[in-house]
Amino acid sequence: MWRRRSWRFYFGFPPFGFYFHGLKPLPSKKEYLDMLQEYKKDLEEELKEVEREIEETRKSLQQD
Repeated sequence: MWRRRSWRFYFGFPPFGFYFHGLKPLPSKKEYLDMLQEYKKDLEEELKEVEREIEETRKSLQQD
């Protein structure tokens, strides 16, 4: 039976890209809270855009 991938031997070392991308440290609680607040703000802006589009669609339906 043929294998589609060739054998790779890492000898217990992580793959090559690991050294350049590495594991990022977890954000502090303050950074995490800031990230969540920014995400919430983005979602609220997107929700406003959706509400505008709904209103525009309703108006165009009423005109027809």
